[in-house]
Order: sequence, then C-alpha cells, then structure tokens
Amino acid sequence: MQPVAASSAKLAGGLPLWEGDATVFAFVRSYSAEFRVVGASVLGRIRSGGTRALHLIVEVESLDEMQAALASAPFTGIYSHDNTLTFSLKNVDATIENLLPADFAARLAAMGKRAGNVFAHDALIFDPQTQELSDPFHARGSTLKIVNKTLGGALALDAALRGTVEAAELGLASGTDFALWRSRVLQQIAKAADAQKLAATFLQQLVALADGLPTASVARFLRSRLVSTTLRQVFHMDVEEVIATYGVSKQWAVHSPSDAARWLAALLPSEIAGNDADGAATTWLQHGTRFQVLRSRRALVQAQAILQG
Repeated sequence: MQPVAASSAKLAGGLPLWEGDATVFAFVRSYSAEFRVVGASVLGRIRSGGTRALHLIVEVESLDEMQAALASAPFTGIYSHDNTLTFSLKNVDATIENLLPADFAARLAAMGKRAGNVFAHDALIFDPQTQELSDPFHARGSTLKIVNKTLGGALALDAALRGTVEAAELGLASGTDFALWRSRVLQQIAKAADAQKLAATFLQQLVALADGLPTASVARFLRSRLVSTTLRQVFHMDVEEVIATYGVSKQWAVHSPSDAARWLAALLPSEIAGNDADGAATTWLQHGTRFQVLRSRRALVQAQAILQG
C-alpha cells in the first residue's frame, strides 16, 4: 500500500460513479490490488461534469496476471499503446496506465509537486479502496487553476488547448490567470524547429476542441499566431481557407457527422479521402500521438464518409 499524501482526506459519500466505472474497476481488480482514479476524471465525477474520461493508474506486480485479465476482459475494442489501454464502455472512455511498482510510486509522488502537474486538478488522486482523496492544490473550486506556467513549445500549446477543453467539460470558469497565460502562448510565432511537434499537439487536441467548444472558439484557435504559423509551415495550409471549407461542409454530409469530423475533413482531406478507416494512409492519425485515440477514430470514420460523399 502506498502512503497517503498529507493532503488526503476521506471523500464524504465516496466518488460518484458513472455507469461504466464499476465494470472498469472490477476488471482492474482482477490483476491489481492498487489503483487510483486521477486528474480531470476525479473532478468530473465530483462536479457531475460532462467528461466521459475515466483515467486510472494501476500498479502491476505480475505481468502474467495482467495479460490473463486482458485476455478475458468483459469488453472489446481495446486500443493498446506502450503501457496504456484505452476503450469505450457504456458512457465511459477509459484510459488505464499499467505501471510497475517503482513507477507507480514515482507517479504518485510526482503528482504532489507543482512540477509534476499543469493544473490543480491534474494532481487529484482518489483511492477507491480507502475512499481517500488527495487534492494538494485545492482544485475543487469553480475556476480552472493553473499551477505550473514554466512550460514552453508544444507542452505549452497542449496545456493551453487542454485547459480550455477541460474547463468547458468540467463547468469551470477559465479565470484571468489562465486566460492571460494562454494568450501569451498563442501569440508566439512557431519556430521551424518546433513546428512538427506543435502541429502534432494541435491535431491531437482537435477532436476534443471541436466536440467541446463552439465553432467560433475552434476558429479562434486556428487563427491564433502560434497555430496558424504552425499549420502553414507543416502543411502549407491557409487557415482561412480551412475555416471557409468547414463552413460549407454541412452541404457535403448526409448523415449529420460531428463537428470534429467536419474539421478533420476540412483540414486533412488528402490524408483521409479514399482510404479505409484502418488504411495505411490514415494509420498515423489513429495510432500515432497526434490524436486522442477513441474520439479520433469515431471522427475519422465520419470524416471519410463526408469526403466520399
């Protein structure tokens, strides 16, 4: 058992659970006695927010037991990358990070330090066994709280985008502190050496942005100096043309695709059109680090349908 952080206390009534959570917990308990719910998924359940995400970190002492559990898992469609499993179950998009004991302990320790987090809610840890909640940076207010502004490059862009999406999903006000920091990040000009990583970061967050924010907000991100100069360098892309194409994309669609699918079709038509959802040309979209896997797979299928008419 890992020691409870000094900021930990019993969560009165326990953590409210979504329909699919209990099934995920039961699966994890079949191969591990130690796991935690972490980050935005903790706050989303406390606040009854709109996030589907369930993020667990799991201590794995026996790889054989984990593999046996995976072979008999009570769900399908599992995506595996390195030490992480991702899948959808009922109303939950689950991410399970399987960590060896030393790595599990190090991860918990890092979450109690400012350098190990970007936002206060990143450090939230709930132990389903003891009902203990660790909240070292007091994340349970009504405003998004940024605790680490030392990030640069792609990490800063990722935080700016993620913070915006998670604030919307969790029903948090962005707050002046985060808004000013985000503005400074987005006003930068992309350097050639950073452009590939910046483009990957933006595309990784695009589906979440489109699903969680109004069209005008997504367009503002595209028009920002950092994103527009990034996309121009990497894809020779004019963001105004992309926004205009998105504006007429409803005329392409027959089956009412998501906003995320329309943005993908407008941004990357040559990479998506004419390829199967699992074809070689789109594999990098689904299996690389550029997109959130579950949301992106759903949006890619719809984007292909748009482009095929």
